[in-house]
Amino acid sequence: MLANWPARRRAHWLALLRARAIENQAYVAGVNRIGADPAQRYAGDSVVFDPKGKRLAWARSAEGCIQAVLDMEALRRYRDEFPALKDMRRKGF
Repeated sequence: MLANWPARRRAHWLALLRARAIENQAYVAGVNRIGADPAQRYAGDSVVFDPKGKRLAWARSAEGCIQAVLDMEALRRYRDEFPALKDMRRKGF
């Protein structure tokens, strides 16, 4: 997810990304702007979460490049053990 999320709401940014990873049983990468313009200050906090909400990589409040290893076999096992996505109704989507 790409964003211009303001620094004053950085806790929400991290909480919402973690929630998206957990509820969708997916790896989530959030890329956020850092720095400032005349109206806002931006915190950065680019991050990668695993499907259980564990933070795998985090740039914090710094410009840079992060990387994470995505274990697709572990993801498959987790989805098999907890098949929450099977409850989704495909009609209407």
